[in-house]
Amino acid sequence: MKKRILAMTCAAAVAAAAVPVYGAEETAAEPAQSAEETVATNLGVMVNEEPVEFSGQQPVIVDNVTLVPVRGVLETLGVTVAWDAETHTITLTEGEKTGTLTMDSDVFQTGDTSVQMAAPAQNINGLAMIPLRAVAEYFGAEVGWDAENRMVLVTKAPEVQYLAEDTYEKVLKDENGNLLAEVKAIYPVLTAEVPEAARDTVNKNIAGLTMKAADTYLVEVKDEVTQEAAELGENFHPFQLVISYEDAFYGKGVLSYLTTVWEYRGGANGTTKGVGKIYDLQTGETKTLGDYINLQSGLTERDYMVQVFRRDMASNSEKYLEGAAQSLLDTNTNLGYYLKDEKTMVIFADQTTLKPHSEGIVKLEIPVNK
Repeated sequence: MKKRILAMTCAAAVAAAAVPVYGAEETAAEPAQSAEETVATNLGVMVNEEPVEFSGQQPVIVDNVTLVPVRGVLETLGVTVAWDAETHTITLTEGEKTGTLTMDSDVFQTGDTSVQMAAPAQNINGLAMIPLRAVAEYFGAEVGWDAENRMVLVTKAPEVQYLAEDTYEKVLKDENGNLLAEVKAIYPVLTAEVPEAARDTVNKNIAGLTMKAADTYLVEVKDEVTQEAAELGENFHPFQLVISYEDAFYGKGVLSYLTTVWEYRGGANGTTKGVGKIYDLQTGETKTLGDYINLQSGLTERDYMVQVFRRDMASNSEKYLEGAAQSLLDTNTNLGYYLKDEKTMVIFADQTTLKPHSEGIVKLEIPVNK
């Protein structure tokens, strides 16, 4: 580490332009904190063993809390930084993750979650300075401290691509070549470093189920769509089936996701159904709800899912359709589950079965307790 620190001036440094926190007019009304009010500490920051150079204000320690310019380190981690001068807020974005900082507040807001930082985001010499740990950890980095070299050490492993995608398309036409129905499918392909036999089993299962669903659909609708095309003539719209997936989770030895199946058979809107999957990546077999949730003796998976929805209906009845409780008793009402992450199970029901069509697939999150 000492050799690397001594060689910092020769390393390829990352330019770190800071976020100005006040415009020229506002600066006069609310002066920036002066350098004398902070503790000059000759701190350094390294991201994945590469030094970060800051133009202007350097990292400092204020009241025993290390503060760094907000832009330099986070942009090096792949986080986009946006400043709103009107509200004095900083929005941080990476992929689907978004967080918000407000000047002079020690709260880091991420969706519905508020994380208290070690100190407020603050203006030092006209630049936004923040305590790094809470923010960096939210975006998947680890933060350490090298006391001997007075160096903040930030590390973030490169994102592992554990999934690829494949497609399957098929059409049904009449004897004149006119389109009657079509299927478009996108499905996940596991590429992670797991036992080869398990990976092959999982991928074969996913592809097989997708293709079977597509082929079966075209067989099932053939007579119906042929008759409707003949009756409607120019007003006929081809039937469609679109298969996709969402909420993919890879971790703790499993791959889990929700397959969405959108179907259109005429009318104003199509409807979406769901199929949840949890694959064991050691064996290639599917896992059950009981592997993650303590089910009372004699309670089936469906009984448990019905209970989950009933509890939510009891406290949020206004969000459900009038006949939702009765629909739960109908065994034709599709209910399912999948893992959103290692701590969260999602119980779901198909679109329009329990809530209005605009709500899409109905999802309830419950904690894993096994």
